[in-house]
Amino acid sequence: MDQNKLLTIFRISFFLWFIFVFVISVYPGNIIGLILKGDPSTYPGSDKLGHFLVYFILSFLACLSFDNNKKLNFIIFFLVFFSLIMELLHLFIPNRYYENADLLMNFVGVIFGFFIFQVKKI
Repeated sequence: MDQNKLLTIFRISFFLWFIFVFVISVYPGNIIGLILKGDPSTYPGSDKLGHFLVYFILSFLACLSFDNNKKLNFIIFFLVFFSLIMELLHLFIPNRYYENADLLMNFVGVIFGFFIFQVKKI
């Protein structure tokens, strides 16, 4: 496949995943639980792996989409900032809970996605 087409696919995937993360973050409750189990209840402390995976995927897709170092550094900074804002919004969204551990897992997911991308490049 041509490099430009592949880059376009990665960028579309990144933006779609970004929108997905935004939607699940601002929904007043657990939208995934609602879809899978019919129960939108959220429980503090039960979703650390989910936070890590969502932001790991987002970070890795960003790295695949923006291979230019200057853009990539900005995107990684933006994703850390975005995860902070999304977690802080949970203070104001009904049925959502702010947790430092969630924020930590968001950060770890972003950093780990970037790290794996860097190792893959070598």
